[in-house]
Amino acid sequence: MKESQLVKSADRPESRRHFLGGLASLAGALILEGSSATAFRSSPHNAAANPRRIDVHHHVYPPAYISIAKENGITINPANNWTLSKTLEDMDKAGTATALTSITTPGLWFGNAALSRRLSRECNDYAAKIVRDHPGRFGMFAALPLPDIDGSLKEIEYAMDVLKADGICLHTVYQDKATGIEDRFLGHAMFAPVHEELNRRKAVVYTHPKEADCCRNIVPDVAATVIEYGTNTTRTIASLIFSGTTTKFPDEKWIFSHAGGTTPFLVERFLNGTAEEVVPGIVTKGQGGSGVAGSGRPAKVPNGVLHELRKMYYDCAQTANPIAMRALRALVPVSQIVFGTDFPFRTTAETAKGLNTCGVFNRAEIRAINRDNAAKLLPRL
Repeated sequence: MKESQLVKSADRPESRRHFLGGLASLAGALILEGSSATAFRSSPHNAAANPRRIDVHHHVYPPAYISIAKENGITINPANNWTLSKTLEDMDKAGTATALTSITTPGLWFGNAALSRRLSRECNDYAAKIVRDHPGRFGMFAALPLPDIDGSLKEIEYAMDVLKADGICLHTVYQDKATGIEDRFLGHAMFAPVHEELNRRKAVVYTHPKEADCCRNIVPDVAATVIEYGTNTTRTIASLIFSGTTTKFPDEKWIFSHAGGTTPFLVERFLNGTAEEVVPGIVTKGQGGSGVAGSGRPAKVPNGVLHELRKMYYDCAQTANPIAMRALRALVPVSQIVFGTDFPFRTTAETAKGLNTCGVFNRAEIRAINRDNAAKLLPRL
């Protein structure tokens, strides 16, 4: 692009912010080619002398979760023989100050509302006890008995008001064959009362992927974690945005696992029917404008798809590699990337090494991802 064209593009009000952000990203890339990138590679486990990381993607296995699941014919074996002592050992070994705990797949719904309510309460009480017993070391994202809406609203009240939870954990998709609820992603209308309450509270909402019934065992010998987890994260992000949920409930603060799944790679598809550009003047999809066009229906995303994507947060669990991090950084500001390990499936040391050696971030950005971004989102920490 000619210099005059670039300046003209930057002078447009709708483009100036992204233009300046692009210059900042370019400057960061140039810095990485210099001494700071060399310093990270020579000391892969330390972004600073004391990184004090906040891990937003850290799983626990409450005893009630294991026993009640077993009683209902579901065997849950704690990954890598998880124990709380192993969690603390991993945190201490690689500089994690605080871990936000959550319940991983398959979640807490076993086809019985009363049972799932009880299980949610026991899991949340367990997480709260960890927070009390280890001051400063833990926070919690409370579990809900979804798709039980009434039970979930009661548990939000208990978790946030009594237990002082830092936020709520949702899974990407919910289903219940007994009542005909099939593969409902988070933008579905049935979840509106939950979104309304979380929006009222300006709650942080952490999400974790889960299998959809539609797509189990499609490719033989390929585990759901390989393809379906990332795909379902993308599906639920699209569901939230294109249903208008993120516009209607703008004060929910979303964290998505695994760098947003496949979202960064599908962003041009997300922008189909819009006049938005990922980088103004470089990736051309039209000039100016925003919102979702199509078939004469009113726009449900008046601020634009990119606006919604760029106000969400994304953790680096199992994606702290050059390919995923470059794609995510091109899509969102570094301020929207937070540290997550997926412990006990991955360790803090592995994730930290990936971030420090991937060649995508400079020293200040590593510090922001390690701690500062999450601390701003979760002021208690």
